[in-house]
Amino acid sequence: MRIAAVQHAVPTRRITNDWILERIREYNRPRMTSLQFEATEQRVRQMLESSGTEVRYRLNKGEKAFDFGVEAATLALDAASVRPQDVDLLIYAGVVRGWLEPATANLFQGALGMANATCFDILDACASWLRALQVAHSYLRSGISRCAMIVNCEHVFSDCYECWDLSAEGAATCRSAIYTLGDASTATVLVKEPSDDDFYFTFKNFGEHFSLCMVPLSNVHEFAALPASDHYAPMKLFSSSRELFRITVDKIIDTFESDPNLRSQRYDIGFGHQASEKASKLIARKLGLPYDDYFTTHREYGNTVAASVPLGMSLALRDGRLKRGDRVLVIVGSAGITVGFAAFTF
Repeated sequence: MRIAAVQHAVPTRRITNDWILERIREYNRPRMTSLQFEATEQRVRQMLESSGTEVRYRLNKGEKAFDFGVEAATLALDAASVRPQDVDLLIYAGVVRGWLEPATANLFQGALGMANATCFDILDACASWLRALQVAHSYLRSGISRCAMIVNCEHVFSDCYECWDLSAEGAATCRSAIYTLGDASTATVLVKEPSDDDFYFTFKNFGEHFSLCMVPLSNVHEFAALPASDHYAPMKLFSSSRELFRITVDKIIDTFESDPNLRSQRYDIGFGHQASEKASKLIARKLGLPYDDYFTTHREYGNTVAASVPLGMSLALRDGRLKRGDRVLVIVGSAGITVGFAAFTF
């Protein structure tokens, strides 16, 4: 398998930390005492500074998430010199979607004119793109498919996911991660190669920590014994960020160090899920990767969920940081907890 193209598209509205803090002031000053408000504002400010978030993008008036997914896919097809009818496998690997069924991939298959593509969704939180890459690799390597596309549309910073009211006890702790989220769509074109490739994948799961980060549905309590709390409100992001980061970083390091296939290789560039710049720096240092060789996007785009890795690859290609023949390491830690790695020659 060869990654023939990776492209991205982002909406036009640029959101800064100052804008976030101003919205928090508008919603919470009337609902809190002065001391409560000052403590809440300071907590959110410190969280943004600690995670390294500065800018993120969101949909502007008149913009639709779907349009940016189509734009990214069209750019990727052009960059790969692939016609829509040549794609025979289409995977949607975004967390964000407009419905639970049918597969969102059907929407893009029809819009892009990929009449010969079988299509389905893969959902594994921020590890979704890497999971899709592994599945596409299996299809291409076995000969089931010859040309595949992975598309995602992470437009998470919408009214459905925003939560400005932090007046409830503990709300600033479990909701603050939402303010780091940014919008991005990506598309990846993959083609079968006549010779074998050197892609290596490994995943580990630690399901006992599933409740540390989630976007619940209205029937969440029919599946898990969670505390009766407004923190688990349907379609609102809940995250115990500090505990999630601490455990996930430890699991990433343990998985890497215990895997001789990963540990023994030299890498020219690394890409990872961009939950925070602080976590990225820590992971790079612990794994012995020079930070200059670890491509990050969080400061300029925020946490773009499952789009983080392909967004980074697209930007690195644009900037000349990712070149053919480079040895690439992909590192993903996501809610679940899922830890995933991929190593390959680009």
